[in-house]
Amino acid sequence: MSATDISTANGKLFFSNPPHPESTFQPELKDLNDLTDFKIDTSAAKTSKSAAALPKVAVYTVAADVVVTPANPLIISGSGPVQVSYNKVTIQPGGQIKVLTTADIRIAELIKQ
Repeated sequence: MSATDISTANGKLFFSNPPHPESTFQPELKDLNDLTDFKIDTSAAKTSKSAAALPKVAVYTVAADVVVTPANPLIISGSGPVQVSYNKVTIQPGGQIKVLTTADIRIAELIKQ
């Protein structure tokens, strides 16, 4: 499933790297080495003579509390890594969280109704 296959109700809860054009949230792009809690295995890239540059991580600062509904799923996607933190995420009946990329997701409180 690609990010373009998902209805997002104008991208309200869409967190992506690269940033999704319909998202109401825009990330700060940071170097992977600048994030102490987000690591990926780069050993294969180090041994390769044609090692590509490490991808930028999309770091999102979002509202403290998020409500996930059937019409507004929480979607984390893209071709690059994403880091996002939430205080409280409430999932209403039929709501979905879809993670389609490498991601560091922090949720202090998760409530399923």
